[in-house]
Parts: sequence; C-alpha cells; structure tokens
Amino acid sequence: MKRMLSYFKPLNRLARAQTKWRDAYASQASDGPVIQLLEGSLPTPDASMLDLDILCLDFETTGLNPDKDQILSIGYVEMQKGMLNLSSCEETYIKDSSGINAQSAIINQITPEMLTTGLALDEAMETLFAKMAGKIVLIHGLTVEKSFIEHYLQNRFDMAMPPILWLDTLLIEKMLVTNRHMREEGDYRLSSIRLRYGLPEYPSHGALIDAVATGELLLALMIKCFGPSKPRLEEVYDMHHYELTTNHR
Repeated sequence: MKRMLSYFKPLNRLARAQTKWRDAYASQASDGPVIQLLEGSLPTPDASMLDLDILCLDFETTGLNPDKDQILSIGYVEMQKGMLNLSSCEETYIKDSSGINAQSAIINQITPEMLTTGLALDEAMETLFAKMAGKIVLIHGLTVEKSFIEHYLQNRFDMAMPPILWLDTLLIEKMLVTNRHMREEGDYRLSSIRLRYGLPEYPSHGALIDAVATGELLLALMIKCFGPSKPRLEEVYDMHHYELTTNHR
C-alpha cells in the first residue's frame, strides 16, 4: 500500500512525466536549448525547499493570449539558501515592438523605444532556459508565463513543454485561504497578497520588480505555513499540486 501511495505522489508523477518527455523528444532536443530545462535530476522529497535553487520569474506581455500577443520583457532573480540574490537580477527586453498598443503601454509602461536595444526572442528564450536549468521555477499566477513558453516551444521547435518543477505563490495562497474556511474568491493579485502579509508596496510595476516581489512573497508564505521549521520540498509541492489539480476538476 505504501508503495502504491508513493507512486501517485506529485513529485514521482513529475519524474515519470520527465522520463516520457525525454523518450519522446530526446533526439529532437539533444542539440538545442530546450534540453537544458531537464538538466540534472529532481531534488529528493525530503530536501529542504529553501536550500534549493529557485528562479523567480515574471513576463510582461501585450496581453494574455500567446496566439496573438507577444512577450515584451523577461525578469528574473535567483534565490539560494532562502535568500534572494539581488546580484543575479536581470530584465531582458524583447526586440519586437509590433504588438505594443496603448492599453499594454499603460499597464506595463513599456514603449517601442525601450525595445530597440533588446534581444531577439530566440536569444532571450535560450538565455532563460539556461537560467531555469536545474532550478525550481517560481511564478505568481504561472498560467501566463507557462502558456507563453509552451507556445514558443510548440511554434519554434514543434515540441511540448518539458515537465519541470514549477511553484506558484498564487496557488499556495489560495490553498491557505481555503483552509482558513474563507471564500476562495477574492483578490489574489501579487500586490494585494503582499499587503496581507505586511510586505512593502513597490512604487512601480515590471517584470524584474514582480519577480523580486514574488520571491519575497514565497518566503512570507513559508513562514506562515511552517513557522521556524524548514519546509520539505514534498510538503510544499504536494500543497501546491493539490490546489492546482482541484482547480482543474
């Protein structure tokens, strides 16, 4: 019975999904940047999550539909040993302003002039995949970033997204709210959740600032969930995965 239960654990299911992806795409991806996303093996379930390498990630886009919208900028910061490494902060602009419109410019304050010295999308994504390699990827509201990456991989390489270790601070907060017998509906914007945990409000909005803000929120959520104890990867991932699967029933 114990072995059967272990088989269905989210981390074990992820490991099997990675094996299936390699079997399906190994020859296709062997000489390209995508295979970097599955470099190394998954951490052990008992690993202290905050001792693992985490990449806090955020995209700014012209909209929410990757079929017609585009990525404008990619921001990320690394977290090691439960601390944000601010020297690793990067924001990359994508050198393509064709999709910018008045509404997107108001929301993210990115103008065509800001993109003139940016990188081509292929170069920016290859750099991102190298940064993601071997790390937990942390996003607030991962649906957007994940869908744009999936769309890019399908269109550029004709392959599915490799199963990687994602965490979503929005889903973790939703699970906590539900467990406190509160209504699941509510304000789950990054800034609003940060306010509930007493984190400072940043005066501006952008991919890099939001990546840093997401990393800070994760640390606050871990203190809320586990107090002074070190959270095990399996505990956090199971909690996150439960909210993800129940939302898609």
